[in-house]
Amino acid sequence: MQLRRARTQFAAVLLGGALLLTSACGAKAPGASGTGPGASSEEIDAYLSAPADAEVIEPTGIQPVTDPITQESIVLPYADAVPVPEGPIGDPSKDYNVCFSQALLRHPFSAGQRSSVMIEAARHPNLKVQYYNTDNDPLQQIQQLETCANQDPDAILIFPHSTAPLTPVVKRLHEDGNIVVGMERTVATSDYTSWVFLDDKAEAYALADKVAEDLGGEGTVAEMSGAVGSSPQIVRNFYFGERMKEIAPDIEIIKTSPTDYSEADGFKVASQFLGSPKSEDIDAFFVHSTTIALGIIDALKQANRDIPIYSIDNSKRDVKAVLDGEVVAVAPHTPLHGDVALRLAIMAIEGKDVPRNLELAPADLITQDNAAAALETAWGTLGELPAE
Repeated sequence: MQLRRARTQFAAVLLGGALLLTSACGAKAPGASGTGPGASSEEIDAYLSAPADAEVIEPTGIQPVTDPITQESIVLPYADAVPVPEGPIGDPSKDYNVCFSQALLRHPFSAGQRSSVMIEAARHPNLKVQYYNTDNDPLQQIQQLETCANQDPDAILIFPHSTAPLTPVVKRLHEDGNIVVGMERTVATSDYTSWVFLDDKAEAYALADKVAEDLGGEGTVAEMSGAVGSSPQIVRNFYFGERMKEIAPDIEIIKTSPTDYSEADGFKVASQFLGSPKSEDIDAFFVHSTTIALGIIDALKQANRDIPIYSIDNSKRDVKAVLDGEVVAVAPHTPLHGDVALRLAIMAIEGKDVPRNLELAPADLITQDNAAAALETAWGTLGELPAE
């Protein structure tokens, strides 16, 4: 199968920070406005959040396992969801191949996600997973998916970089008969086999509630986002703003430049922002990922500023930052769901009925009150990630 045609079906145009998509039929992709107001609640509900009929899965995993990347002890919180027996899958005399395309490289979230896939794959001796990583480049991800599809895999797992460029590709892969299972980040199509959603709305609402309470319902919040056009950037921006308007309309939200979700970019963007007049009256930071927030912490120290930070993600470093008082609160957002996605793919390969949409229920907000306990089950490592 050739996906080169899919690559030509969209033109991504950066215009004043807005990401626009022109498809073959001239439609605009949901969330195309980037950090702007272009993503409507209807578009987000239709494509970027879990459907109303999604099956909600509670975290019940308690058995520690060794992370194959960091060698740390971790707990897969959804290890009991959609169970698949250990051992060969399908026809025991046959080998099965799965492609896994990820959107980030050298990032604790993508490392944790990959680890959870690797842990599940190791339970099935006749299953091989071919890993692809785009290094934060949507065009490279499209090229890698083309390579993957040409190998005639038994299934494709995808953690898409951004909504607009990847939507036509995911749609075409599924229309061409591939088993396509997506996870966490989403695209603007319902053409897939299964998708594993995380509850960004609940996470953003919980942080908005906490910020509003701590600021007494008034003040100014600086929002620092991740990659423009990625579904987390779209929905976290939308839901945090939606909730804040509802409960604390006197709190103003201003936006910094976006980041690529990295600590280094967080430091760079925060340093530039803190040197500008816009930062003078800031009462808090709302950050789309605590990896970004770790960079903000260093920038604040360098600028000799003390501005409270509220963020999303709960790696060991993230939770340690809460425990140390450097971040006020984090909303847990686990990457340890790749095992669930792979089990869904296995079920589809075996011809079983597969849940189409799964939503992973979030854990409670992490503050200094519960950070010590949360650190015991957090993912990632307190040190540097091993080289990939």
